[in-house]
Parts: sequence; structure tokens; C-alpha cells
Amino acid sequence: MAQLSEAQRRDFHETGYLAISGFFTDEELDWADQAYERVWRELPPDVVVDSEATGRRIRIENLTEEERKLSFKVNDLYLRDGLLRDAVISARLGAILAELLDDQPVVINTLSVEYGTQQADHLDTLFMTPRTPGALAATWMALEDVDDDAGPLRYYPGSNHIEPFRFSDGGYHVRNEEMPHWTEYMADSVDRRGLAESRFIAKRGDLFIWDAWLLHGGSQICTPGLSRRSLITHYFTRTDCKALQADLRPARGGWWMNRPPQAVADEAAQDTDPAIDELEDETGASVRSSSRRLRKLWRAGSRTRKSS
Repeated sequence: MAQLSEAQRRDFHETGYLAISGFFTDEELDWADQAYERVWRELPPDVVVDSEATGRRIRIENLTEEERKLSFKVNDLYLRDGLLRDAVISARLGAILAELLDDQPVVINTLSVEYGTQQADHLDTLFMTPRTPGALAATWMALEDVDDDAGPLRYYPGSNHIEPFRFSDGGYHVRNEEMPHWTEYMADSVDRRGLAESRFIAKRGDLFIWDAWLLHGGSQICTPGLSRRSLITHYFTRTDCKALQADLRPARGGWWMNRPPQAVADEAAQDTDPAIDELEDETGASVRSSSRRLRKLWRAGSRTRKSS
């Protein structure tokens, strides 16, 4: 039975996103909250976090007491918490994602955050590049009401129709040295289409789903210390994951990929899953720089349009 109306499916394909108010139950929200609070209390050795300020990746158990006061993304709690998995691949949500992906969804990662990421505008396909172009979706679970000053998710409706940029190897996965070309291409495409930034000012329990090609990022935090607790999940299709010979485990609304935690750069080499390509610090710096260039180019384009 279809979970989405014809209008919802049409809107998703036209704009690149779908927002559903009050989608998650109180129980599902509590599961996500408790999983996050538990790892900060217990500091388990298999949990890896990323600094929002520097991009540094480290095991949560190795953070100093002072470092724990800073802002971090917590990677992949879905690997260790069954209740959190039930929330991000529930029967209801899995059915919606299956309609949008035209395939069974597979959880490939989760990111738990307390504060706005202020992340550079980007496409998820730059870093989590599916085997089949476009066979990726992402969800954003609001764990509290979001204030506009807290650095809400920003996105560009309709940017999913920009012809995807191909790097020199013919693919869509980021090549760091070519990011300036990607930046100018995206800036020009956004400007020519007259696309404008929107922000997701969510209420606790709201769901935001976006397409593989939707340009998005984190807006600026205007009030330091103002939280924006959320849980982000990315999904591949079962078809792609089977082709990659990934270790898939069944879930209520689809599947989840069983794999090692994210690799930490200053540790000895360890096994990684072929389905997930890591974003290194150098690439992250390039993307942040590219985002600044994008915004300058877009502002310049806006002034040109107004004066013409």
C-alpha cells in the first residue's frame, strides 16, 4: 500500500525534498535521545566522533574532559543501538523510502548532532557515492524545536535537477583538486536557474527527506550555545549493496549495513567497507573553501541580475 500521495511523490521529484510534520513518535524520539546520551555517559571504545570545528576524527573514549565540552558529530550509533535502528528504518519510514528509491532502503550511516553543523553546501553523492547514480536518500529527524538562530539545515529546492558534475575520471565522487571546478559549475547552475536558499525550521518529531542530488548544508549559528539536536541518516538501495557484497542485516522497514566503525586516521590501518568512501580532513577543508566561493559567486550573480 502506498504511503505517499501522488502530490507528495510529485513534490519530492520536483523539489528534491519532502517534509512531514510530526512524523516520529515520542517513543522513537526518546530512543534517539537515549542512544546519544548513553554514549557520552559511557564513552564506549567503538564510537567515533568528528569535531565540528576542525573535522578531526577521534574515538569518543580518547577525548579529554575539556574536549568533551566542544561540538561533535557522533558517527553510526545505528551499528550498536537496536532501538535507534528501529527508529531510522521503521516499517513506516522504510515504506516511504522504498517508494522514493524504487528499491528497498539500506541504512549505511547515521550522524547524531547536538548543535548546528554549519557544514558547507554540498551534495551527499560527493562523499557517499552510490553504485547506481542517484540511488541514495537521506533523512533528518528533529529531536527538538529548531530556532532560526541555531544554524538550521539549509537547502536549495530544485537543485536536484542540475545536471550532475562529472570529475575527470568520469565519476561523481569528489576529487579534491577539482573542487574549484565543481564550485564554479554549481554556482553558475544555481544562478542561471534562479534558485534560492530555504531553511528547515523544524519542530520536534518532524521528518525531512532529501534526494541524492539536493544541494544542502548547515546555516550559520547566530546564537552560540543554542542547540539543534537532530539525527541524520543516509540510505543506499539493497540492489547496490548486494552488488557491493555488503553485510546486510534485516530491519523492520528494510536493511542496515553491518560494518566496522569509521576509521581514525592516527590509528593503525583497519578494514573498511567498500561501500563507504571516507572524507579526509584535506577534502573537508576544500569543501569549506568551495562553499565560501559558492556563496560569493551567488551573491555576485544576484547583484548582476538586479542591475540588468
